[in-house]
Parts: sequence; structure tokens; C-alpha cells
Amino acid sequence: MKFYFIYEATILLITSIVILRFVGKKSVARMTNLESVVILATGTTMGHAIKENKFYQVIIILIFFGIFLFIFQKLQMKSSFIERYAIGEATLVINDGKIIMESLKKLRITQGQLEMRMRQKGISYVSDVKIGTIETDGEFGFELMPHAQPLTQEALMKIMGKGQTETSSKSENIFDKVVENNK
Repeated sequence: MKFYFIYEATILLITSIVILRFVGKKSVARMTNLESVVILATGTTMGHAIKENKFYQVIIILIFFGIFLFIFQKLQMKSSFIERYAIGEATLVINDGKIIMESLKKLRITQGQLEMRMRQKGISYVSDVKIGTIETDGEFGFELMPHAQPLTQEALMKIMGKGQTETSSKSENIFDKVVENNK
């Protein structure tokens, strides 16, 4: 009995691992839709290779998947158009402590699911959230109201009146872009 299929399966696994290592290190939860499709296609293609005995054809397809994903990732870094329409943008779900129900409907998220994400971030009250977003990877991003923000060392030093602290030049608030895009 010939065991060439074990050799081919090993080559397929190694090829897939090299390709996936080459295209990035994101965890599954942080993958874009395209990355998820390529991962699923890679697994499915490997299954077909074993079933249909088209080993070299499948190796070429796996390499193509990896190259396609790599090129697409590079293009999205250079083009805001590709990034915006292929990857998406964060969606505003809380503004000034109020849930935006239209956004939840658009995202097909219930208020209970949003509250679960808030609890996982240690937020107890919607009213404590100045800006809340659902990011493109499904994570909840937020900026707290001033009264709910944790005390920083800089603020503590000001309260205690101990020395002058250097104020860093702050650039544009990253949540301002989300609010502007959702108007």
C-alpha cells in the first residue's frame, strides 16, 4: 500500500501554514471578511486536493490565494477607497450617552448585545459613554464622558498642585472621524 497521500497532505499543510504566515498574524476575531474567506477557501481547497488527487493544481491555487490576499492588504493600506469599501468603517452606536437605535438595526445588533459588549469593557452605564462605536472587526470602541474617565497621573498632579506638567500636543480625537462619517 502506497502512502504518498501522507506526503501530499504534509506538503499541503506546510504550504498553507507558510502562506498564512506570509499574509499576516491576525487572530480570527480580528480578520476582515476577505481574510476569513481566504482562510475558509484554503481549508476547502486542501480538502478537495485530498479527495480529487489534484495535488499540484491545489498547491498553485493555495499560492494564488495567498498572493491575492497579500496584494489586497497592500492596496488597502495605500488606498482609502479600497479600505473604506472593502473593509468598512466604524459605526457610531452611542452618542453623548444615548444609544442610536438606527445604527443597531443597521448592524443587526440588539440593545442587549451592545450592553454585553459594554459590560465586557467595564462600563456600567450608557450615560457614561460619550462616543461608542462598533469597529470593523466587531469590537466595541468607546470614549468616556469626562466624569467617568479614570484619573490620570497628569490630572492628579494638577489637583495636588505639584509642579507643572507638560501638556502634550494632542492631535484630532479619533472618534471625531467616526462621528463625522456617520452624519
